[in-house]
Amino acid sequence: MFCGACGRNLAAVERLPTRAEWETARPASAASTVDPRPVAERCTEATAAFLVAMHAAGDPGASKLPMSGGSGFRRARQAHGWVVRPVHREHDEDPLRYEPGLVVTTEGSFHRLDSEVRGWGQRDFPRFHDTVDPDPIDMPIEEGLIGELAAVLRANGVGSEPPTTP
Repeated sequence: MFCGACGRNLAAVERLPTRAEWETARPASAASTVDPRPVAERCTEATAAFLVAMHAAGDPGASKLPMSGGSGFRRARQAHGWVVRPVHREHDEDPLRYEPGLVVTTEGSFHRLDSEVRGWGQRDFPRFHDTVDPDPIDMPIEEGLIGELAAVLRANGVGSEPPTTP
């Protein structure tokens, strides 16, 4: 669903280039800059660098997101962090079907971002209510995570690339 190089949502792209078109448009230096380290190591490093850069900048863009579960009589719990990957829905399909998103908290734990359809039978149907799963998940070991973290940094004006940690 997402480009491994830039993190772009491929479902939103009308026409993707063929492999030959892509390779000719790609700069020659890009092929030589491929990092040979394992993806897990690079994801761990990118996450640590992301958190260091955001904390140094004062956690810009971090928001309080409601957590799922809990009692209706208590104040709702919240997660403080950034939406790295928003919930993805196809507008033409069933509103109950979606791909969950991803949230990273200011403490560095990853959580699943779920979505609930609300407003059944109402004039403003459908309304989507996104909540963070209270149980942390393992860090996704995906090439796209590195690009998504860099995109959150850029969106908050922190930098173009996550700094490398010594």
